[in-house]
Amino acid sequence: MKAITGLLEWLLIEKLGIETKWARKKKQEHAMLVKTSKHLEELQKKHTEDVHQSIRHDEIIKNDLAKLTETVNGIAETLEHMQQKENETKLKELKDSLVRYYNKYKNSDGWTELEKDAFWDLFGDYEKRGGDGYIHTIVEPAMRELKEIK
Repeated sequence: MKAITGLLEWLLIEKLGIETKWARKKKQEHAMLVKTSKHLEELQKKHTEDVHQSIRHDEIIKNDLAKLTETVNGIAETLEHMQQKENETKLKELKDSLVRYYNKYKNSDGWTELEKDAFWDLFGDYEKRGGDGYIHTIVEPAMRELKEIK
């Protein structure tokens, strides 16, 4: 039966050029499979291209991020250096003010409460900024001995 069907199909399609419903359906299904296969190949190529492009973009972002990190670290280092210099300058200014107070009051009879509070506020700032040395050994003891004038 199969041989007869195959012979009949060959005779109708190949020799006589007559296309049956069954043959037409089979041909359409084959064309649809070929078309689907091509679409799948195109999708696979597009996917591969997108993956490669994504990897390139990731590398660009990674490089830009490394540059940005380097810049931020440089800025942080500069700010730290500036703060250190500013602290040193402020420490010198405080030391100068404390010495002026010392020179002004070391041989006096005393100082007012306002002057006393101003001096000890400066002295506190001086210590917070890391001040030490002769201010602690000479100036502080002498200023603690001063009497408050009312």
